[in-house]
Amino acid sequence: MKTLYATATNITNPLAITVNESHSATNTVASIECTGFSGTIGDDIVIDLGYSDSHGTIFTGYVKSVEKNVPENLYTITASDKLIRAVDFFVVPDSPTSCFTRTNISAEDLVEDVLALAGITGVDSQATSYTLAVNGTQAEVKLISAYDYCKSISDLIAWHLWAGRDGTVHFRNRKPYVMTGLSGQPGDTADSPMSGKSVITTNSINTVYRVSEVDLRNKVVVWGKEGITASASEESAWLPDDFYKTVLFSSEIIDTQSMADYTADYNLYALHRLTRELSASVLGDYELEARKAITVTLSDLGLSETMYIYSSTHTWSAAGYETSLVLRG
Repeated sequence: MKTLYATATNITNPLAITVNESHSATNTVASIECTGFSGTIGDDIVIDLGYSDSHGTIFTGYVKSVEKNVPENLYTITASDKLIRAVDFFVVPDSPTSCFTRTNISAEDLVEDVLALAGITGVDSQATSYTLAVNGTQAEVKLISAYDYCKSISDLIAWHLWAGRDGTVHFRNRKPYVMTGLSGQPGDTADSPMSGKSVITTNSINTVYRVSEVDLRNKVVVWGKEGITASASEESAWLPDDFYKTVLFSSEIIDTQSMADYTADYNLYALHRLTRELSASVLGDYELEARKAITVTLSDLGLSETMYIYSSTHTWSAAGYETSLVLRG
C-alpha cells in the first residue's frame, strides 16, 4: 500500500487538500485543511502532493484567505495561482488623458505589456503573426482588469491564457481539445499523450461519456474598426439544414481586413465541432495535469484514442488520494 505524502508552504500537518485546475477556469484554486499555519494573506504557497515514492509540485500561487475553526483549531487555507494578480489588477489611469496605450503591436507583446502592469513577467508566449492597433488606431487599456483585457485578446485569435503549476503564465495556441498540428495556424503543435499514463477500464470509476453540440458555433461574425467586418461559416452535419449558431467578436483594435478575416477563420476552426467529453475518476496521480493529453482505452464505450485533459481535480486526505478528470476529444 502506498504511503501518502503532502507538503505546503507554512502548513503544519495537512489533513485534506483539493486542487482544481481547468481549461475553462480563470485560475487554479487550492484548498488546504490543516492543524497549523504560520503564514499570512498574500504569501507565496507551493503544494507538493502524491505518495512518498512519487510526488511533485501541483500548485504554485498566493494565499487568498485563512479561516480558523474554533475550538477544533483547524485552519482552512484558500489559494489561487499566480494569474490572480491579473484578475485583481484593475487598470485605472491617474487621469482620463493618461491611459495605457500601444500601437502597431503584436498580440503577444500587447498581452505581455498588460500583464506586466500587474507585476506578471517572464510570460511564455508564442508568436501569433497577429498585429493590432495599426493604421492610426490605439490599443487603449483602462477601466478593465488586466486579465479580462488579455483574455479578450486571446479570444480574438482562439488562443489561451493560463498559469502553470510552477507559476509561469502562458499565452499560447492551446485549444480545449486534442490538437493535430494540421490547422496551419501559428503555434499549432500536435499533442502527444503522456508517457506511461492512461485511462482504461480497470483503473477508472464513475465513468460518463457525453456528446453535445451545445458549445458548437458554425458561424463567426467579426466587427472591427470603422466598418471593417468579416464572417466565416459552414454548413453543419449536426444542425438542421441552413441553420447557423452564430457568435460575434467585436473590437476596435481590429483595424485591417486581414486581421478580421483571421479572427473569423481561427474561431470557426475552433468552435465548429461537437463536444465529446469523458468524466472519470482514477487513483490519485499528481502528474495528471490539465492541458495535457492522455491515452484512453475504454472498450465498453468504444473509445481508443488520445484525449485532452480539460480539467483535473485532485482530492487528497488521510482516507486516500483520487484524481477526477474531464477529458475531451
